Amino acid sequence: MEYFLLTQSSEIVNPIKFIEAETTGFTPCMSHDDFAKLNDLSITYFYYSEDQEIPDILKYPTYMVSDPIKKALAMYDDSISFKGVQAFPFETKDVEKIKKYARTYWIYDVMQIDCLSPETVFLPNGEVEEIILDRRRIRNLKMFRPRGLLDNRLIVTLPIAESILRRNAYGVGVKQVQVK
Repeated sequence: MEYFLLTQSSEIVNPIKFIEAETTGFTPCMSHDDFAKLNDLSITYFYYSEDQEIPDILKYPTYMVSDPIKKALAMYDDSISFKGVQAFPFETKDVEKIKKYARTYWIYDVMQIDCLSPETVFLPNGEVEEIILDRRRIRNLKMFRPRGLLDNRLIVTLPIAESILRRNAYGVGVKQVQVK
């Protein structure tokens, strides 16, 4: 089975950034316990300018996906839990701009497993350079998060990756992951 890393595209150079005070509790590596402490729906704001991009995957302050990606993930695994984050542009009273730029993102809680091969390449600072999965530990799962990384990474099968790409999501990166 082929597996793919689903991430924010490297072509997104200036994604929106949430106002930090509004995102307390969001962590780069969201554990099950961290997820459980979040509100079912949070509201946050971002400073928006014309040169910023609003991708369908955000990786900061934690990994979040847009509605279309959430729907695709939920189609393939009904055990995933999601908590919403409504993001609005800050300091605007223009209702049309609010409607145009406001987004709902979803933080997910999907199975986290020990699945990294000893051949996985780590940088000196602890970040992963190349994920290599251990085939025996995956057990034909459709999607999961590898344990042992500094941030959330979502691994999906080819049908899920294709389903997401068919939705014309903006700013989504898909990279095949080696399985040994």
